[in-house]
Amino acid sequence: MFGDLHSKPGVPNLRLLLLAAVFLSVVIGISAATAVTVTKPNYQTKYGTLTYVDFETVSGPSSTTPGTNTAQVPSGSSGSYRVVKGSTGYLWSPQFASAATISAGKWVFDFWASTISYVAITLTNNQGAATSNPFQEKITWNPSTYASNEASNLGNIRFCLDNACVTQLDAWLESCTPSCSTGATSASAWVKLTSSIAASGGTLTIYMAFLSLSTSFDNNFWGEAPNLSGSYGTNDNGANVFTFYDNFAGTTLSAKWTKVTSGAGGTVTVNNGATFAVAATTDWVFIYSATQSQPRVAESYMVSVSGDNPMLGEETSALVNGYHAMYNGYSLDWYSGAGQQEEFCPETAAGAGTCTRQAVAAFPAGIWSLRWAAAGTEGSTDGAGNSLTSADNSVGAIANYGIYVGVSDVAIGSNVVNWARMRAYPPSNVLPSASFGGVTSTANTLSVSIFVTDSLGAVQSTVASAVASPSLGAAETQLSMTFAGILVSVPANGYIEVSFAAASATDSVYWGLGQQTNFQVPFRVLT
Repeated sequence: MFGDLHSKPGVPNLRLLLLAAVFLSVVIGISAATAVTVTKPNYQTKYGTLTYVDFETVSGPSSTTPGTNTAQVPSGSSGSYRVVKGSTGYLWSPQFASAATISAGKWVFDFWASTISYVAITLTNNQGAATSNPFQEKITWNPSTYASNEASNLGNIRFCLDNACVTQLDAWLESCTPSCSTGATSASAWVKLTSSIAASGGTLTIYMAFLSLSTSFDNNFWGEAPNLSGSYGTNDNGANVFTFYDNFAGTTLSAKWTKVTSGAGGTVTVNNGATFAVAATTDWVFIYSATQSQPRVAESYMVSVSGDNPMLGEETSALVNGYHAMYNGYSLDWYSGAGQQEEFCPETAAGAGTCTRQAVAAFPAGIWSLRWAAAGTEGSTDGAGNSLTSADNSVGAIANYGIYVGVSDVAIGSNVVNWARMRAYPPSNVLPSASFGGVTSTANTLSVSIFVTDSLGAVQSTVASAVASPSLGAAETQLSMTFAGILVSVPANGYIEVSFAAASATDSVYWGLGQQTNFQVPFRVLT
């Protein structure tokens, strides 16, 4: 909403920017040829816009001399910048093509800002072995508890290593009850931890942070299962979170998979989900991934079935045995033709070993899970939460293996899978527990300064220095600040700069969010 972003020095292609006429009668023109032209109106009755600003973030020591830092233009025309205690962020005006003198008066600066609220989450590993690194941890919470802090689609949540949310963790929203909104009574997400949790009571604290209510999924650090978005897979970042992941988006089978089938009889059709189909009891079809380092948990989201024999498995072989399953490994399948039952079986070159079976009332749609960390640890859970284990270890010692999904030759029909993944195996198959603290949200302020600099960012004069902003709350709030100004001279190719520094923990400054006056200034009130 505020024109092109530019770096300094040298600002090409600046657009003419017209600001709100309700408050402004005279506007400074910014043209591609002349950059900035200052027009002096009648001081008694007119208001003038000094410049329109570009937002740039910097890294380096906090200082009253912006030139000590190197500015970087943000990658998009909207976003936010978190100002952490000890850091400094800057707004830069477009470059003045020629020297200009600006009379003393009041300078008014409006911006949108807020304080980050967060909940500390303590993870405790009570098992006899440390978690792996990286490790996927499941976090379940009650969104209605934090309704005032959450965006309507939960898209403003981030999981972080620090309460300032400087270091974000990859996380993927898996499910909500009854829907993913602030009224949900339960939501589950997987967070990819980047350090292990020690055995026998070891802990790790992470933070669930709430950004501006207008912030949504970034599809990088925070995403969601493909079926949760309005358009399939729009916000899906599962590949960033899990060891192996595919959501079968689009209409082409990903190169992540290899297909094996009984001639032309078994088919795989991809259309925002994968449909596996067989037309005869001599047909079967599977797709399998490359081998993954063990131990891992293999899971798939089985959506529906029509009369056939859907299967999830782990294997070390690219071949199919006489039972028409992959081997050596284990499989979980459901078979309506045998009185609606499911089977958990070891798969060898000779066929299925001794299977464990149980009757089920209907196809157990949902997340199918299969685990195998060492002999005696193999087990599975279907989409309805029913568990099966096996005492048959005939597949031998564990090795690196891959995940496979598909249908066998037991019955004619088809089944649909939305996604498939592999994640880290928890110690003793028990995830660390999660303990939630309360919401921390204090009213903070920013320290705001305005400088005139030369083309290199060296300060020529100071308009305002370290003035405290109004109180910032947890919600995104428009703030207006007035500074007592001085007569200043801007050199050719110089800038007007506005710097921020956090007075306490963490604050956020926003740009490009559609508010009428968001970064419409600095402008000075001419008196």
